[in-house]
Amino acid sequence: MDELRLLSSRLERELQQRIDELNAEISRYPGPIARCDAQLGGLLEERARLVRLAEALAEFETSPEPFREPA
Repeated sequence: MDELRLLSSRLERELQQRIDELNAEISRYPGPIARCDAQLGGLLEERARLVRLAEALAEFETSPEPFREPA
């Protein structure tokens, strides 16, 4: 179980690092921004996906019952 928590913490740090990188890249994005800008849309989509993954990881970490693999 300690190994799982260690891996979970590592994943959480890596997710947050990538989210921070995306936030920095998005904040430097040149304006004006057209609604059809595919590159910006892709960055926003990736950030949203990573945020959802980080939220799911946080929920997993707080769950009272640890995951058990089916027999």
